Amino acid sequence: MLNRLLSAILFFYVFSQAPLSAQTPASSLEDTLQLNEVVVRGYATNRRLLETPASVGLLTRRDLNQRFGTPTLVPALNTLPGVRADERSPGSYRLAIRGSAIRSPFGVRNIKTYWNELPLTDAGGNTPLNALDVRALGRIEVIKGPSGSLYGAGTGGTILFSGLGVPTGKSSVEVSALGGSYGLYGNGISVQTGKNNAAVSLTYNHLQSDGYRDQSAVVRDNLSLIGSFAVSPKRTVSVLALYSDLHYQTPGGLNEAQFRANPRAARPATATLPGSADQQAGIYQKVGYLGFSHEYRWNDRIQNTTVIYGSTTDFANPFITNYEKRADQGLGGRTVTQIRLATNSIPTVVTVGAEYLRNFTVDRNFGNRRGVADTIQTDEELTARQSTVFLQTESELPAHFRLTAGLSRNDVRYGFTRFPTRAVGALPATLLARNFSPVWLPRVALLRTFGQNVSAFVSISTGYSAPSSQEVRPSAGGFNTTLNPERGTSYEVGLRGSAFRNRFRFDVAAYQFQLRETIVRRSDAAGAEFFVNAGRTDQRGLEAQFSYDFLSPAYFSSQSGLFSLLRLWNSLTLTNYRFRDYQQGSADLSNNKVPGVAPTTNVTGIDAETKAGFYAHVTYQFLNQFPLNDANTVLSDPTQLLQATLGFRHALGKSWVLDVYASGDNLLNRTYSLGYDLNAVGNRYYNAAPARNGIGGVRLSVKW
Repeated sequence: MLNRLLSAILFFYVFSQAPLSAQTPASSLEDTLQLNEVVVRGYATNRRLLETPASVGLLTRRDLNQRFGTPTLVPALNTLPGVRADERSPGSYRLAIRGSAIRSPFGVRNIKTYWNELPLTDAGGNTPLNALDVRALGRIEVIKGPSGSLYGAGTGGTILFSGLGVPTGKSSVEVSALGGSYGLYGNGISVQTGKNNAAVSLTYNHLQSDGYRDQSAVVRDNLSLIGSFAVSPKRTVSVLALYSDLHYQTPGGLNEAQFRANPRAARPATATLPGSADQQAGIYQKVGYLGFSHEYRWNDRIQNTTVIYGSTTDFANPFITNYEKRADQGLGGRTVTQIRLATNSIPTVVTVGAEYLRNFTVDRNFGNRRGVADTIQTDEELTARQSTVFLQTESELPAHFRLTAGLSRNDVRYGFTRFPTRAVGALPATLLARNFSPVWLPRVALLRTFGQNVSAFVSISTGYSAPSSQEVRPSAGGFNTTLNPERGTSYEVGLRGSAFRNRFRFDVAAYQFQLRETIVRRSDAAGAEFFVNAGRTDQRGLEAQFSYDFLSPAYFSSQSGLFSLLRLWNSLTLTNYRFRDYQQGSADLSNNKVPGVAPTTNVTGIDAETKAGFYAHVTYQFLNQFPLNDANTVLSDPTQLLQATLGFRHALGKSWVLDVYASGDNLLNRTYSLGYDLNAVGNRYYNAAPARNGIGGVRLSVKW
């Protein structure tokens, strides 16, 4: 109630301060950049994407906040080739880059994430992706494949987040509201100022829904403060503060018969276990994060960025068989120095730095008596430490070649203590440690440009991923001292560019990733997970992204004409992931397909925007069937998903902009699962996604 009242007060206050005048066309949500103009931050190059020797997917504000009406990260991430985001129930995210979700029953693991050099992934390898609100984001870069030479341990990839851009010399306020099917409601306020050598953005967003399935309601409040202050010509200080209060219910997986009979049902009770609704299964999560960044430019050739942060997480999970309560405190820092060597023959940029992360976790399990914590079962503490030092050189060679070489040293350590839980006959405290041997991770990439519009690259990179804290200490309990890190080598070639006067753009990459000691998930009879190493996997893939502008750049920039954007685009992912040397009991699963990875994923869309302010986005997604268990005895259903958004964005006078939109999801009304439980006990693989549903919303902003 408070957030609705605050939105209304601010809305009417701002509305009363500026009179409306004659209508003029509003600017697009963002400028349309050509491929040879797009600059990315991946691998600290800060170069055009065309000159970056790596597979990098880019999502802009249009992709995140206009193409889809659903205010989540999931649909936008799924437009990138090689990236797959799931939402098994509202608020329960799972993310895979090049198939890395095989070890993630929930959450985000095996992926490093940063917000302007500030690490968001903790020392235990976990990322609270559901603590971010897509409405507060302005840009996402996804680096696909191992990137340990600069970002540390991980075999999946790296994600770089950025907030909403703040216009220089301007201040603005935007209020928004949305509503839709299944009790969906949300609102938000964003206040920005870019004056007096400062850029500050304060954003509050609320979202709630009753959910499509039984026991699947969600309520989320997010508050973020992003500030950047130029305290001198050479020095910039920045701050990032995030707070998220999230509660979502977990309906649990269904077997195929239950899924076909009633996909909206929550997991029912059995003869030995209660159902999800009976136990009030769900997640209560409060996340706080505070980080500071200091950038210093000694001169045109040398600059340093140093960051520090602290985080806290209050987590509770009433599950069918137990009730977990966890408190986590994290801290860490990162420093990166770039040096441009003064040489005329071979211009070189050297990047050197280090990163240190530490987390301390208190984890207790209780019995669950219909959503109330009962008798304590385990009382444990876990300390995670992760350190990385790295060096990278980037040299411009003759004949339009560019060579990048990097090397990092990674060290991961865990300390575990289990305390007695009974006064009579209690065992003494158990002290265990798991220190993985430090590893060196090299990466080499060579790129050549062909004119201003085409480039090709080859790269060899090594990946290393120690078990995450949720894998060495899984929900099944205990501390796993036998789980080994994943190690692998990735070979990749890529070609990107544009043709027909930049109207046609393409980005194609092929890779082979040979992974050893692959970590996979298992479940016990009660559904609690644990993890084992599954030998080797051979992961081969082809990723392609194409787009075509039906009208020339000269037409878009002219004053006459109807459209400001008219584009057809396509993202294609082809994979062949198989186990090698994988023995499960007496069964030889070698050459079986890795579960959870679709052999073909194809996403096609049309984006249209008119100079009068009307816009439309249509997206069609197809995934063919893939195995749901290691034995390959159960396959998913093929997925066909159609989504569309229609909107009107227009200026009201010189200062105001009104944006009204309507969006439809699953317009073909398919029964499908947006996220399967892989290798599920009792064949409970299925988590039904919403049937056909609609969303409508409005945004009103003023600038001065």
